[in-house]
Amino acid sequence: MADILSQQEIDALLSANDGDMPSLADRLAKYGVDNKGIATLFREINGLGMSDLEADACEKSALAALDAAIEGKGVSKRQRTGLRTIVKGRIAEQADKKRQVEENKAREARKTMVMSYDFKHPARVNRDQLRMLENLHDNFARLLSSTLSETFQAVVDVDTAFVDQTTYAEFIMSLSNPALSYQFTLGPTNGQAILDISMPVTFATIDRSFGGKGSSQGVEARQVTPIEIGEMNTLVKKMIEDLEATWEPILKVEITDVELETNPEFMQVTVASEIVILLAFEVNSTNASGLISLCYPFFTLESILPRLGQQSYVRSKRLNQAELLRQNRLRMGGMELPVKAELGTGQISVADARKLKVGDVMTLETLVDEPAVVYLAEEPKYLAYPCVSKHGHNSVKVAGAIPATEETKYRNRSKPLAD
Repeated sequence: MADILSQQEIDALLSANDGDMPSLADRLAKYGVDNKGIATLFREINGLGMSDLEADACEKSALAALDAAIEGKGVSKRQRTGLRTIVKGRIAEQADKKRQVEENKAREARKTMVMSYDFKHPARVNRDQLRMLENLHDNFARLLSSTLSETFQAVVDVDTAFVDQTTYAEFIMSLSNPALSYQFTLGPTNGQAILDISMPVTFATIDRSFGGKGSSQGVEARQVTPIEIGEMNTLVKKMIEDLEATWEPILKVEITDVELETNPEFMQVTVASEIVILLAFEVNSTNASGLISLCYPFFTLESILPRLGQQSYVRSKRLNQAELLRQNRLRMGGMELPVKAELGTGQISVADARKLKVGDVMTLETLVDEPAVVYLAEEPKYLAYPCVSKHGHNSVKVAGAIPATEETKYRNRSKPLAD
């Protein structure tokens, strides 16, 4: 603080202090410190109550003022230690007073606190249940991250953005038009819900599925084409499975009657004034970002909410990884899958195809030494080379599995031509 004090300020500081301050003033005066020096020290000591400084900073400033006041006054080391002890004690008293004042203010604030209540948006779900819903759907975010990463063939982060209560009308108004919204029935409650995929995420997914970088930049809002809808339906089917797995710790859920709606105004899963629980998930990839939203009308979750409040779910038995793998193998033991090998591919015009006759020879784009693609249930899984078995049958010898990062390339090729 500045050293410039008026005579009026000096008189006020010298007369307004109590406790150890008079004895401190007397001692300083005895050592030859003038009134201005004493008043400057008192101002530093009282600064804790008049500023936002911490006690340590105030003490440091006051001790510096003390040292400046007694400099050159012939004060011994022992006398200086006594003066510093008095100053530190006064600072401690000021800190206690300041803490008491702040505590009293906090108590008064709590007494006069008024909780607002919006009658248009009554809280049908309490905070604990909302928190449990959020915790439950954090697992949905993790499953979505895995599903989208598989689709994009790159790391896609999905995090819970927020959980809120609002009216159904306000939720519909928040959606874009056109939109990509799927309404479905959540069994066993038989209530309906909505899964909405924002258009940036939609167009980024479509771009990546058809060989692009997975970006939605520069794409104007437009209706999704039937081909694009087919691609998104494949992804949404996996999302629905992820949502069923999310609810598994609470109860067995089967999602049915999934319907796509591109105009939000046509979705009538509940009345406009009904309270809905809205969960939003933020999707972030290298080239795109957006939201995926889940909307549950209150009556859809009403019968489930008591289970959330109990915090003791009837969880399905968790199997260790080895046991789970063993059971999966047992379930798959009796299954049969169609196996097809694509020996080569080529393209001709429709006009040339009409002219083909028995005995004609077609030139394929596949090289002689290029491996064939082996499909399991229409999914490319292995690379193999044509051969003849020991029994004289046309066969293929598997050379190795197709890397997961390469499956998309083979999946987008034409369908197998030969068994």
